[in-house]
Amino acid sequence: MATIIINGQEHTLPEGEKLNAIQAAKRVGVDIPYYCWHPALSVVANCRMCEVEVGSKDPKTGEIKMIPKLVPGCQTPAKDGTVVVTDSPKVKEHQRMIMEYLLINHPLDCPVCDQAGMCGLQDYSFEYGQSNHRFVEERVVNPRKDVSDLIQLNQDRCIMCTRCVRFTREITHTSELQVMRRGNHAEIDVFPGEPIDNPLSGNVVDLCPVGALLDKDFLHKQRAWFLSKHDGICTRCSTGCNVKVEENRGQIWRFTPRFNPEVNDHWICDEGRLSYKAANDPGLLTSAYGRDGGNLGSIPLDQAINRAGQALGELGRSGGVVAGVISPFLTVEEAYLMATYLKELNPANVLAIGPVPVRGEDTTFTPDLRTGRGGDTSFITPRPFTIHAEKCPNRKGVEAVLAHVQGEVIPFESISARVASGEFQGLYVASDALEPWIDEPAAQALRAGVALLIVQDTTVTPLAQAADIVLPGATFAEKAGCYVNAQGRLQYAEASLPPRDGSLPDLDLFAILKGRTGGPVRSRDILTEVAAAIPAFAAFADGVVPAFGLPIGEGQADGKPELVAVGYVDPWQAPRGFRGDRPGEPSPKGDVNA
Repeated sequence: MATIIINGQEHTLPEGEKLNAIQAAKRVGVDIPYYCWHPALSVVANCRMCEVEVGSKDPKTGEIKMIPKLVPGCQTPAKDGTVVVTDSPKVKEHQRMIMEYLLINHPLDCPVCDQAGMCGLQDYSFEYGQSNHRFVEERVVNPRKDVSDLIQLNQDRCIMCTRCVRFTREITHTSELQVMRRGNHAEIDVFPGEPIDNPLSGNVVDLCPVGALLDKDFLHKQRAWFLSKHDGICTRCSTGCNVKVEENRGQIWRFTPRFNPEVNDHWICDEGRLSYKAANDPGLLTSAYGRDGGNLGSIPLDQAINRAGQALGELGRSGGVVAGVISPFLTVEEAYLMATYLKELNPANVLAIGPVPVRGEDTTFTPDLRTGRGGDTSFITPRPFTIHAEKCPNRKGVEAVLAHVQGEVIPFESISARVASGEFQGLYVASDALEPWIDEPAAQALRAGVALLIVQDTTVTPLAQAADIVLPGATFAEKAGCYVNAQGRLQYAEASLPPRDGSLPDLDLFAILKGRTGGPVRSRDILTEVAAAIPAFAAFADGVVPAFGLPIGEGQADGKPELVAVGYVDPWQAPRGFRGDRPGEPSPKGDVNA
């Protein structure tokens, strides 16, 4: 076990960890400022902001010998006997000079900069800079330019940390960004006619510590301090990327990546990044519908739920068989409640998984191992990032539920043929897919095969148009629950928005149909029930999901401490003033089913 000395205090680091001075100091609550260093990228040490005094302690004599010059903390390994000083007058003066240098040509346009409120220059200027500006000469001015359809580059604000350049070289291997020219003429740019064009391009905006690279989709739309941030899961494919869902006044404004070393590392793809827009669609269902006299019209939600419950109950009592279709966009808890509800009505009822959308092939980006990672730990290997062709978040979770409740998993194509042939008297379809998933001929074929058709969805589909009862469910943003990704890892997503007027989270709809009393249902309580009933979920008996998730079917975590997340998030990514985004502080929405 390594013992290091930071600012005169001895600290021990867990066995097997390979940290640099920045990470080691972060572990014990000491912040070393930095710009260019990033744990997933190679170390270049060109911003010089993290320079500290470094020395070593002789294990025999106890004598401490310090290196005369300051050295970058990002390049200094934290090994046994290392001595680090971060608060000496020498270090503080160096930090002040670096901040003054970085701000010489930087425009003072914070009031109109999208990065304001989460900017490394703002934070460090306040903490390590000086109040007066001695540079009175004319500043270098560079034009604003678009480096892709999604990204704008304001070169005036760039501090040449080169994070973006290293990302396109080491992660995506596309190398669109380059450092052009030298000295005070150096700038980040793309080659003429060669914009940033890779599926992960938006990550360069997240990597930028200042306002140089900006997301044109988010540009000038919201201020960082107005946004509430929630821990979510991207539902665009089966990777299950961890994201921060940022919302204000009942609308989601953007997704940003949330670090998970077991799933997506620090990244998300552009398709997932822009998928937040589906939750803001004005065409989402805001009312329940019922068919009276052949016409489908809006009815109160409680009346629609009662109608559905009575109709399904009558079929069950008369021996009628219902086919239930459980979408792979539903959470594990929702799938469990729907499956058990239909089986309780009539054990002969048949359950199937909804359509599993597949588009193209899996695309994998493998980090360049030759460059190494910036002082990574030995138990986190560089993780390839895969964009899966399977465009749903919870196929494996729904299949695990169906395999237990029914003993087999029936695909949608099979159940569709059986419904169309008239084998069932009723059909109950629950789908939260936010893209078209059924066409008119297929909907009419299903409609013609049953006497009762109930559709629970978020959008108006051809099948909803043909239904007897339509129940408005919740989008991914309006509900809390768990998803099982392509790796078989169960992860929890909290609700980011309250339910739309006229709708309810699917978990509450199923709970009301089952006759559960006592108010709104908590996803945590249902997960506890799932864990008690299905052995694959036994590890979640307390209803708690670890921060990085856990593979289903395993009884314990895989030995990787959650503390590893500390120090892997840029300090300016959680600025002062954010609501519900402090360690130990609950999110303002959290689980809306609580």
